[in-house]
Amino acid sequence: MRKRHGVIAASLALTVAIATAGCTTTSSTTSPSTDTIRTTIDIPATFDPTLSTSLPDFLLARTAYDTLVRRDAGGLVPGLATAWTSTPTQATFTLRTDATCSDGTKITATVVKNSLDYFARPNSGSTQVVYTFGPGNTPTITADDAAGTVTIDITNPWPYMVDAMSVASSGIICPAGLADPAGLAAGTAKGSESGPYVLTSAEPGVKYDFALRDDYAAWPKWSTAVAGTPAKNLEYTVSPDATATANLILGGQLDIGKIQATTRDRFQGQPGYTVTVDHFSDSYLIFNEREGSPFTDQATRKGVVEAIDRAMFGNVTSQDTGDVLTNLGAPDVACVADSKIAIPSQNVAAATSALSGKTIRLVAPTIIGPAGAGNEYIAEALRAAGATVDLTNTDVGSWITTVVAKPGDWDLTVFADLNFLGSLASPLLNLTGPTIDQGGTNYGAVTNDAASAAFAAANAEADQKARCGQLDTAVQALIDRSDTLPLLNDAFIYASRPGFTVQMLGGALDDPIFRIAQ
Repeated sequence: MRKRHGVIAASLALTVAIATAGCTTTSSTTSPSTDTIRTTIDIPATFDPTLSTSLPDFLLARTAYDTLVRRDAGGLVPGLATAWTSTPTQATFTLRTDATCSDGTKITATVVKNSLDYFARPNSGSTQVVYTFGPGNTPTITADDAAGTVTIDITNPWPYMVDAMSVASSGIICPAGLADPAGLAAGTAKGSESGPYVLTSAEPGVKYDFALRDDYAAWPKWSTAVAGTPAKNLEYTVSPDATATANLILGGQLDIGKIQATTRDRFQGQPGYTVTVDHFSDSYLIFNEREGSPFTDQATRKGVVEAIDRAMFGNVTSQDTGDVLTNLGAPDVACVADSKIAIPSQNVAAATSALSGKTIRLVAPTIIGPAGAGNEYIAEALRAAGATVDLTNTDVGSWITTVVAKPGDWDLTVFADLNFLGSLASPLLNLTGPTIDQGGTNYGAVTNDAASAAFAAANAEADQKARCGQLDTAVQALIDRSDTLPLLNDAFIYASRPGFTVQMLGGALDDPIFRIAQ
């Protein structure tokens, strides 16, 4: 589970500190006279939780729709479910009895079943179904209203189902939303919400306003202390860049906002301001191994791997606020801490021998460092090894559209994995198994029999230690064949002005807890 959580008082020397989960420091306990929190968001594509693809979609889904379980520093805690049991092929959830929809409808086992059935519907276009129920699975979901239980059965083992029920894309949609899928996606389906907030107004691409429900009482039972008061009004503003966000926070026009490492020093010496650092996305290389790409050839893939200085990539991307990966997940992803993965070092001479004269189309999102600086580094490293590189440094939406829907338009990508599962299963799904057109998430059409076999064995394991061993075997098989290169876990940095707090418990990127200090 992803646990890094640090808060640095900006009145102190502003260096990034990594503290244990739940430990925070600040130089002010000022309580503002407001019931509103103003924060930032990138442009979302949908209000339908099941269609979430990028972080802003997940954030809006979390705001309005509750999940069965939630993440905390010590693991999963109750959400709409008070208890659960699971095996690799089944999960049963016992529901709380006091939860209601925003239109007053009681959230019963049938309501939950119908929502999960909608989530798992065939041909939905959702990228999240396979992460939730596992590859090749069509779940059978049953409800017992008298017992207040919901049971999910699958055919192929997927021991991460309960963890997946903490992800915002599995948020429970109430009957009013299921009756109006178009309105659900547009944010106009009144009464669809199961969570604490309802959308009151939206200026697409500009601003999204939510109001706290007067009747909401289903707050999660976090084990970590969550201080402060939930805002009665939550305003998400699309901020154009990190510099503008820093200006707005320091000028009092925003209360909490995501900033880049390059602007964090602006809060140094500002009394009461805090900078909060959490794990963000895990970046790693994915090669397009389809016919027509230069990366059908293993030696060419190995040349790319040997061209890159991963420490330099980390410095360029995050100013060393991130962690160079030792596996395909962050240090606190399950199984990673005890893993011993052999990752090749930079070898410019060997890279030049393999890449000289090659032409490479690199497509990557601008979230890889400030304005895509990490992508620029990769491109320059490959050019230094003699390759001709056509770099498309683009927004997240355009990037994922190209990688998913236009397989003939790219050769190499720096994949930004948000890893909501908190498991090595997330990157392994992206590098093994069915391709996108086959209903999977194997973006590069990688065929690695050893990795696939180890991943399948891991998923069938009930014993955690044995499962971790098989997951490591799968990762090592991919690295040995130069099917990927682990790069960096980047930092997610929030700045808050006095009187406002934000926590990401258990490293849940889609679950920032915003509060007004008491």
